Amino acid sequence: MLLTSIDKGSDMKLKFGFALAVLLAMPGMAAYSGTARAADPQALQARAAPAMLERVGEGRFRLGDIVIDKNNRSITFPAQVNMDKGMLEYLIVHRKGKTHESLLNTLVEGYDLQVAFLLLGYEGSGQKLAHQGDPSLPQGDPVRIVIRQKNGVELPAEQWLINRFPEGDKDVAPMRWVYTGSFTDQGMFLAHETGSLVAIWHDPVALVDNASPGGESNRIWFVKEGTAPPVGTPVDVVVIPAKQ
Repeated sequence: MLLTSIDKGSDMKLKFGFALAVLLAMPGMAAYSGTARAADPQALQARAAPAMLERVGEGRFRLGDIVIDKNNRSITFPAQVNMDKGMLEYLIVHRKGKTHESLLNTLVEGYDLQVAFLLLGYEGSGQKLAHQGDPSLPQGDPVRIVIRQKNGVELPAEQWLINRFPEGDKDVAPMRWVYTGSFTDQGMFLAHETGSLVAIWHDPVALVDNASPGGESNRIWFVKEGTAPPVGTPVDVVVIPAKQ
């Protein structure tokens, strides 16, 4: 929705500037400039410079550590294994976030991921969940999340998860992830501020949420021990559109 007024074949730098303009026009964003917390005009100008978006191939661009591919609308960024056992509430958080309950962590900022989603025309939710654990189903464009290991092996992220019930463990069925887009509050873009990027337990602050059965529970999601490599193992995360 935010990019529909721009032709798909137009210059990516124009889209980049447009996406940043949209973000800065959101309520509270005039006082927010990526990692700059105060209303600093110089920081805002530097953050909005189109030169930050680097072309790395035909239809492929780099924004910091994020690779944006408009050919297949994919977003790829580095992360590392954060937990190889235990209960989970998140799939991915920034390293400043809730790392005690996330499968992966990353140094990629929520602000930059939001720009990547906007550049590729993903549409978030117009109706945010009321609170963490809200039983309502999160809305937004459906996506797939793939973990790419350094040996080239790719697998759906849910293959490293398991559901734990009183009657026993159960493998996680293919999950439905949706880009919800987070929101701003009191001048802060909350996905960036909290580091909550991809939620397993419903979280209106996260950029991507779990629209699968059980997403309202914070008691059933665990790492499937023996599947994830050791903590600290580097991986790439690939986000692509899901077939509807």
